[in-house]
Amino acid sequence: LLIIYRGNIMTLAILYKIFGGLHMLMGLGMGLGLAALPEAWVPSDGITTMAEHFGSALLVVGFMFWMLPSWTSEGQLKKATMPLIGAQVLLVLVPLYHAYGSRTIDLDGFFYGLVVVSLILIGLFYSKAR
Repeated sequence: LLIIYRGNIMTLAILYKIFGGLHMLMGLGMGLGLAALPEAWVPSDGITTMAEHFGSALLVVGFMFWMLPSWTSEGQLKKATMPLIGAQVLLVLVPLYHAYGSRTIDLDGFFYGLVVVSLILIGLFYSKAR
């Protein structure tokens, strides 16, 4: 991402597509049971139902981010980005709380990788929306 960013190929519209695609991919993984769930969740009642609900929400959020550049102008997209960064920050803070506060999410490489990718995307969104 940083290499593309330095070459100025990275536009706000492309960032929305990347963010949307990542969330649709995670939504499919959760919804279809392909994503690994934290071990503490396995014995929980209704975990399949919750994974399907969470997966469908990720699909919807991903689809909205994917389509937003084609629904709005560049100026409107820049205006919408700052409030959406707040939502992205929340999407990072909630898993961090569950990982460190309630200890219900495993702290593994996948978790840290997803947090790092999310923070990079938030930074790119901010830099492109200014």
